[in-house]
Amino acid sequence: MALALALLIAVGSIVGGTVAAARGRTMNLQEWSVGGRRFGTWLFWFLLVGETFTTFALLGASQGVFSNGAPGFYVLGTVVLTAAVGYWVVPKIWRAGKQHGLVTMADYFTTRFEARWFGGLVAVFGIVALLLYAQVQLTGLSLILASLFGSEVPSLAYVVAGGVLVAGFVLVGGMRSAAFTAIVKDVLLIAILLVVAIGAADAAGVSGPLGVFDAMKQAHPSGATLPGLHGSTATNTWWWMSFLLLTPLGSFALPHMFQVSYSAKDVATIRRNQVIQPLYSLFYVLIVMIALAAVLALPKLTDKQANASLLIFVREKYPEWVIGLLGGAGILVALVPTAVLVLAASSLFTRNVLGARSKKWASSLTAMRVGVLVFTALSVLLVAHSNEKLLSIMTNVYSAVGQLAPALFLSMLWRRVTAPGLAAGALCGGLIVGVPALGSLAAHTMPPGTVVGLPALVVNLIVTVAVSLVTRPPSKAAVEIGTGDRPAGPAEAGDLRRSAVR
Repeated sequence: MALALALLIAVGSIVGGTVAAARGRTMNLQEWSVGGRRFGTWLFWFLLVGETFTTFALLGASQGVFSNGAPGFYVLGTVVLTAAVGYWVVPKIWRAGKQHGLVTMADYFTTRFEARWFGGLVAVFGIVALLLYAQVQLTGLSLILASLFGSEVPSLAYVVAGGVLVAGFVLVGGMRSAAFTAIVKDVLLIAILLVVAIGAADAAGVSGPLGVFDAMKQAHPSGATLPGLHGSTATNTWWWMSFLLLTPLGSFALPHMFQVSYSAKDVATIRRNQVIQPLYSLFYVLIVMIALAAVLALPKLTDKQANASLLIFVREKYPEWVIGLLGGAGILVALVPTAVLVLAASSLFTRNVLGARSKKWASSLTAMRVGVLVFTALSVLLVAHSNEKLLSIMTNVYSAVGQLAPALFLSMLWRRVTAPGLAAGALCGGLIVGVPALGSLAAHTMPPGTVVGLPALVVNLIVTVAVSLVTRPPSKAAVEIGTGDRPAGPAEAGDLRRSAVR
């Protein structure tokens, strides 16, 4: 019954979202890739939050708390910090996209620095980050289905089935399919988290929600402070703070966030969403409480099973209808973000890698759809050849993509920054993140526990500034694309006035 309910919810939501997205619309490049730039408050809200509430939010966060206790509490700050940064940066991204018809992150950098080669480099770097992020989602999907419904079916089969669903609904409706399906996903996820949290105390054998925290304090006193249950430098204060710093910087350097930003109707919609988005961090409190209840209820669970701790807790302590609802929500939590990730990867490759050789590729919707199939397949292969924990994969994602953060923020803040400077900085930072020997050397310059992406980012900035000062700056017109110095037009001014009033 649980499996049937989960499949009914997931497949029904995907089919319904796809039909709603495609009904009465002719799919052209703008409609398919950025939703025609017409998403209002609610649709943009669910799409933006949909890229926040992923399998990592559900499973990675609970794994962090289950394995170590307090170190996992960093999730309570990530949404708030990211929204604060987004209030300033997303309107700038949107304006550039609206004025110049941009579709991808690499389109922005190509236009901002008048350098097609730099856009291509950003595209390649971004595609790697997107594939790693998609690996997180599909790894989570395999865990959800295998943990809730048994391991008789190989976990890779679940991933392949999920990949087929992702490719199917992206091919038909593009960004709109993801947005409509995200509505069901988020409403269902909130509802099931509330149900599980309400019953968590009873399942853990304690009295009331506060009893979970009291019992945890008695059973594991070190779990409430850093570095947590195991006392490792890998989860100490420096790890905690450096990851919190990298998250908001890296969030908007992820290429798919550009395409999501382009889909908004106006600046007022964007700023309204950034103001209310931190409310979603409250639902992480539910995940924290559920994870702590799982520690109490499942004392024999091994560290290898930590990724699936929340799922095993629900499977063993809750009735079948709850398992089915969580399974359906979990499938959508994995597939909706994955859809946007492979759509963005395909757009980058088609427009900014192939498109650099021939303009016909840059505007080919057919080529982008073929790219969706290719990148979905690559994401499945990555999952098949990895057994890392979700938190480890996600740390690697933000360490890698964080090396694009200087390019994004300096393009909006420093008129003198150049494409060669940013390319040299990103290359140096990327080598530190990607080559273990360099990463180890850089780590010795920082306190133990610091995420490798932070020293890499410092080197990145130093190299960027040094090379930019000795290379030719972009033109004034190109600089204004990032800084927003050009006066707003009548329509945009109206958006700003409405935002101010609200």
